[in-house]
Amino acid sequence: MQFERPRGTRDYLPEECEERRIVIERIRRVFENYGYGEVITPAFEHLELLTAKAGEEVVDQIYAFNDKAGRKLGLRFELTTPIARIVAERIDLPKPIKFYYIQPVWRYEEPQRGRLREFWQAGVELMGVSGVPGDAEVIAVMINTLRRAGLSKFTVHVNDRRVIQGLLDWAGISYEQMPLALRIIDKLEKYGVEYVEKGLNALVKDTTRLKGFIEYLTSNDPLSMTYEGLGHTAKQGIESLRELLDELDEGYGLSSYLKLDFSIVRGLDYYTSLVYEAKTPLGGEIGSVAGGGRYDDLVQMIGGPPIPATGMAIGIERLIETLKVESKPKVLGNRRGVILIPVSEEFRRAAITVAEKLRDHDIISVVDFSGRRIASSLEIADKQGYRYAVIVGKREIESGQLTLRDLDRWVEKKVSMEQLLKELANCTTLI
Repeated sequence: MQFERPRGTRDYLPEECEERRIVIERIRRVFENYGYGEVITPAFEHLELLTAKAGEEVVDQIYAFNDKAGRKLGLRFELTTPIARIVAERIDLPKPIKFYYIQPVWRYEEPQRGRLREFWQAGVELMGVSGVPGDAEVIAVMINTLRRAGLSKFTVHVNDRRVIQGLLDWAGISYEQMPLALRIIDKLEKYGVEYVEKGLNALVKDTTRLKGFIEYLTSNDPLSMTYEGLGHTAKQGIESLRELLDELDEGYGLSSYLKLDFSIVRGLDYYTSLVYEAKTPLGGEIGSVAGGGRYDDLVQMIGGPPIPATGMAIGIERLIETLKVESKPKVLGNRRGVILIPVSEEFRRAAITVAEKLRDHDIISVVDFSGRRIASSLEIADKQGYRYAVIVGKREIESGQLTLRDLDRWVEKKVSMEQLLKELANCTTLI
């Protein structure tokens, strides 16, 4: 019987893994430049924790199971809740708390382009900083991370849930129906305006104001519209959005990446105010490569002290796929590494000795064990993307001068071991 990988998962071959690693290290560098420290959480948590404030749709996507002692557990579907659990347990942590993570998560949903059942997220969580100052920093981290990774075409769509909930209340949606209404609105980009209108119509007795609500939802300039009849909390949301735009303009110089969009609500129920998504021109599921928002109630809700919190996450697979669609050069850049080619089996161990010396200097070195003719080995090494080939034979051993072939320019010269190390300095494993 031939086995296949589980549906919604992927295998990554060496070149793909190296591409991912370089993208991840670029992300890590930005996170750490802003002072965030890495945390790693268990792959599974108590199911009650994961479902506490996830939202009905996400709860259905959790990989849940009973362990051998009968405890109800689930694979984490995102990292915000596990990190909130850490903070609730460790009330001694000095504030503000600045954590980052780069880890896999799991969701049982229909696999499609840009959406797997096992995927990786890279994100930050900032706890202990309330309001616009914290939100602006986290958005700045997200924008600069995407830029550092190589993404050039994206826009951050920003909203405040207090505003949309105020508008829903004005349109006649009851408090009990709010979560369902938000889930319907979250599908606007995927299913269109008619789907949202139909879904909301089913939630109200009087549909008089729903047309006006849809106008607010789809406006290209929502801050220019009037908001008579909205409550105090919703108006606070509007003012907060204005302040956020100013902060990201005057403080960070990043306002050109922002777009106010009242249709952004995010699918998780723990968000309390600001929400946002980084979208690319690709549209659909693959078009959104990152998102986040503020969740001031989550830590207290799971047993910790009251603490303001905000965070964001980037989808690694979506980001890499978007980079490729943007027709960027290969993430790995130019040719890399060295192949050591022994002239015959007699010189295999001599080639290994040279390779070990190169590896001591963090130089990517591979010994050719194929026994092919030198011309064939050089041709294959060129196709495999090696930068250099070092030929080791009788003449090289006797003279102490190795033959170094530049596979990019297809020229060669004789070099000593010391000269070889200098020539190969750009073939290190360091990023």
